[in-house]
Amino acid sequence: MRLPFSSSALWATRLLVLVTTAGSLARAAEYCNNCTNESPEPILAAPAPWILTGRAYAIPIVPLSLDLPDKTFHPLERTVGNYTAGTFRGILGTILLVRYDDSPVGPYDEFIVIPGTFSYDKEGVEQLRLRIGRIYVSQKYTTWNGRSNWNIPKHLARFDWTSHPGGGESVKIYPYDTSGSLSSAIAQETGPSAKPFFSMTFAPTIPVQIPFTTDVFGWLGMEATTLGHPPIPEGNGVYDELPGTDFWAHTVFGLKGSKASLGLMDLRQAETDEVVSGRNAVGDEVFPNFWPGMPRWNVALKLTDAMISFSDPETWVV
Repeated sequence: MRLPFSSSALWATRLLVLVTTAGSLARAAEYCNNCTNESPEPILAAPAPWILTGRAYAIPIVPLSLDLPDKTFHPLERTVGNYTAGTFRGILGTILLVRYDDSPVGPYDEFIVIPGTFSYDKEGVEQLRLRIGRIYVSQKYTTWNGRSNWNIPKHLARFDWTSHPGGGESVKIYPYDTSGSLSSAIAQETGPSAKPFFSMTFAPTIPVQIPFTTDVFGWLGMEATTLGHPPIPEGNGVYDELPGTDFWAHTVFGLKGSKASLGLMDLRQAETDEVVSGRNAVGDEVFPNFWPGMPRWNVALKLTDAMISFSDPETWVV
């Protein structure tokens, strides 16, 4: 069932999230028993809403230009179909890194780039919504379901994490789109890249932990946590995990936790500099700190007990 999208539905979705949290956590990995890429279990539809828990990092993006870099979108969504529809308006975006330890399809890692907001028309009314540009995950079951449920353009990658003394942590992300040549839906994603698409190191600076929730935007009457995603094209993945869709979707996204702390995120991308004609190992532009205009050191939020929710979306066909 698709919920009608209104302020009452927004609050109904939040209530549903609260009521079903315990049940959702209890049914972790309901849709696969061995949730790894090596598992022979078939990929099953795990319908929305989803409630997940884990550890999350958030880095703000303040767009300095309305000209988006190529790396905003995966080559498939960038060149096939209509996923880039609308006009980029900027305002505020974020980079999210999440290590889910509990979800309907088991544990997995996730990297999300939300460059900011896009405007577009829906039934004669202008919409202004956040949009996920590029997103990598470590597991095929969430890839298929994220694309099918919410038009979230997930693609596979290998995540290499390293823990440091004092609560620090690093990650390097190796996408399966290794050649930068995925300009059509028939191109095959074969395996992780030789060098990382993204790397970071988090260093905690303030040990005080405070509560954090994106619900504050809703309390203020804002739609800041509603994602607006166009249809996505079908791709050719290793595990047939890249379905396409034919509908638009509005999805209420939530992030909260009682143990949020601040630190510094080092975004220096030295190891990604396999440069061929100004491109990195996966075919994107090279920026020293990953994103144009970003400094090397950035204030980042860490939630050690994050709860993330994705509502049942409102969908429509144009």
